[in-house]
Amino acid sequence: MAERATFATPAARARLRADAWRFRPRRADYYEYLADLIEGTQGRKTLRDILDDDARRYGPATVRGRLSGHWARAYVEEGGDLSAAWAGTLPQNECQLIACVQEEGGELPQALRDLARAARLAANARAELAASVAAGAAAAVVAVCLLCAVPFFTVPRLEQVFRAVPPGEYGALTRALFGLAAWLRQWLALWLVCLAGSAALALWSLPHFTPAWRPRLDDWLWWRLYRDFQAIRFLALLSVLVRRHGAADTRLGRALAAQERGASAWLEGHLRAMRARIDAGEQGAGIFDTGLLDRETWWYMADMMDALGLEAGLAQARRRVEVFVLARVGRQARALRWALLLAALAAVLALALWHYAVIDELRRSLSNFYASQ
Repeated sequence: MAERATFATPAARARLRADAWRFRPRRADYYEYLADLIEGTQGRKTLRDILDDDARRYGPATVRGRLSGHWARAYVEEGGDLSAAWAGTLPQNECQLIACVQEEGGELPQALRDLARAARLAANARAELAASVAAGAAAAVVAVCLLCAVPFFTVPRLEQVFRAVPPGEYGALTRALFGLAAWLRQWLALWLVCLAGSAALALWSLPHFTPAWRPRLDDWLWWRLYRDFQAIRFLALLSVLVRRHGAADTRLGRALAAQERGASAWLEGHLRAMRARIDAGEQGAGIFDTGLLDRETWWYMADMMDALGLEAGLAQARRRVEVFVLARVGRQARALRWALLLAALAAVLALALWHYAVIDELRRSLSNFYASQ
């Protein structure tokens, strides 16, 4: 792959990355389609034939057609290595899973179906997380627009309409609103920079922030949703990788090492801690007690592993994650979205009522001023 990328033009590489990004949401369906076709043809069509057929059917005008053509060429250049052909266009840990299956002569169709289920599960959790982040961004935009309107539109208009009212006649609410406008004129730019920086820092901290007190942060807001999302993805892939490896004393370590490739700094820290526990002689569910899984999921996994063993216990934990943890993530995400949107609505109503009260106050002040003349 590195050799091919060397000779590709920058424009071709950029287009390939864009095609890969656009195709990723549909990859679960593609994995399942490929598994069905491999099983159905029973060796009468090779993977190269399947990729060539896709490239010809969809054509270079479509994302799948261009990617299929790229994969067909790469498949030949890599000597029939499907994971290497997909590298750089599909998630790295999913390519690594396919590589494990190929190395050990496993059943590729079943692995592709497992991968499709894991990809769908992760996609559902990612959609909930993205929706919550989008709701937070929308609420922040509403708050910023309201605050910008105060010093640059509403207060100047009030001053213009009620310019006959001396400042000494202003009521408490009017002085407070005009004071807020003066403060915003002076500090709004800095405030916006700090707000944007805080939002960017919060997003950056999800995969990168790894201090000793991060586990406490993982129980709150977006960090909790991110932890649960990563736990869902981790268990979905681990249950597949463990089943695909050989000797029981090495398969878990190899499965964790496979997930480390391309992992975020936060997830990589958890995976390394798990591998360190294996190297230290830890066995059973204690290996996974690093904070990646919430307590209830970890307790359930520990009970299942004690009763059924490693592989069956992981499979049961994955099924629980699919049913209960994903539903909980959805509930938490919806609650967070509603809280943020209701907070934005409350800010709109509060500011509107404040303005109505100020208008009423200014009208009374104007009447009193003319009456005293």
